[in-house]
Amino acid sequence: MPADWQIRSASPEDLEAILAIELACAEAPHWSRSTWLQLLEGQQGAAPYRVAFVAEADDSILGFAVASCSGELSELESVAVAEVARRKGIGKALCRAVMASSRASGAAEIELEVRASSDGALNLYHSLGFVEQGRRPGYYQHPIEDAVLMVARL
Repeated sequence: MPADWQIRSASPEDLEAILAIELACAEAPHWSRSTWLQLLEGQQGAAPYRVAFVAEADDSILGFAVASCSGELSELESVAVAEVARRKGIGKALCRAVMASSRASGAAEIELEVRASSDGALNLYHSLGFVEQGRRPGYYQHPIEDAVLMVARL
């Protein structure tokens, strides 16, 4: 059965929906409006540059993913899916879009960091081929928690 949503490159018109999803997801990094607008308008300057994708259905944004790309290494910086759209494969599809874009830009690996207690995210990343590479003790605040460092070959 085909998905009733699609993945596409994010655009400035998606800003408000992205910000709403980001604010509703405590685990997501919270970037300023100006940072998001620069990213979405492609005004990022020199490397590393960022790419952003959204999942969309019926003109509604259901989630987003952002990666920074620099040479042979990319970093999956943020993935968030609206609560009502979770567990439908959207997060995985967004990650795959970022991974494909990173590969196409010449990256050989993609890395990320995730809260150690985020079992759902850890399972998702493992299913995409990420492996744990280390930890940063006490990296996250509110609550204080370790970051799990993960990497996948592209």
